[in-house]
Amino acid sequence: MKKLLLLSIILFSGIINSQTVFQDNMNAYNVNSQLSGQGSWTNNSSNGGTGACTGAICTNAQVLTPGFNYLNYGSSSNSVQLLTDTDGCGTLFTPITTGDFYVGLMINASSSATSPNDFFRVNSGNAFVTSLRVFIKTVTANSFTIGISKGASGNAVAYTSSSFGFNQDHLLILKYSIQSGASDDIVNLYVNPVIANGVPTSPDATTNSGTDQSSSIDRLVFRQNATATPTGRAGLVSVAKSWTGLIFPNLNAFSFEKNQFEVSSLNIKSGILSIKSNKTIDDAIIKIYDIDGRIIETKETSLNNQVNDVAIKPIQESGVYIIEIIGENNIKFSQKLIVK
Repeated sequence: MKKLLLLSIILFSGIINSQTVFQDNMNAYNVNSQLSGQGSWTNNSSNGGTGACTGAICTNAQVLTPGFNYLNYGSSSNSVQLLTDTDGCGTLFTPITTGDFYVGLMINASSSATSPNDFFRVNSGNAFVTSLRVFIKTVTANSFTIGISKGASGNAVAYTSSSFGFNQDHLLILKYSIQSGASDDIVNLYVNPVIANGVPTSPDATTNSGTDQSSSIDRLVFRQNATATPTGRAGLVSVAKSWTGLIFPNLNAFSFEKNQFEVSSLNIKSGILSIKSNKTIDDAIIKIYDIDGRIIETKETSLNNQVNDVAIKPIQESGVYIIEIIGENNIKFSQKLIVK
């Protein structure tokens, strides 16, 4: 029993990566050059990101500066143009066939239309089977709403009730839930969420209207080969099987060594977390997250060079959690916690 309750010693970045399907911050790409041909992107919108362009318009949006920054989601130095009436650009990712998955991207729209075409798609198998569409619709000279639909182009579009500002950075997170029926998949949209709080209770827009097209979802496309698509920039694209899996690794973060702590959950249901520390930390912050990234406990304490029994809120529910220990200068240690 004790063995089952011991924590698996895995860094937080490893936990995130285990749920991450695709990520691109575009930082390694050549600025003022087409996105197509850089990384896994190609401007063959006819195939949704496979092969060389064969259409009439084989020009593509360029990689630009600046990039984006969003607290606890990611940061980048580069982005990609959003244009109208040019060729789209797409990429493949590992196919998803069951369950929930998330798609994150940042946008900064400078203009849109009052009767828009979708500018971003997530496709299933080829460019002609679209599982998810995203729209930006002008409301006033300074604001727009964001819409989502699933399946064929004739399916209803659900728009946000709130408006968002042009020429401002916004984070869009889409949650697609694959259900067992033919017309019951659910799409939720969250705009500018607090990442550390996990999946919000209520989406900004939701829809399950129309026939599902989700047998094997495996590509995404910035669709620009039409009029009435927005202009501006986009970037920090992420696809994951969990909320926390969307988060980009912070390459500038400093971490404690892996063997600095040993954490036991043997008495966690009684509200005791045992942490064996190899050093003394006067002002440590301990955070515990659930698998969706919601903080369920924050504790300020001191850790001595010994086994420290830290009183926390009892965790009664079985599942996977993440413990994070933060020391001075924001040095961190993270580890997966399995409670059975």
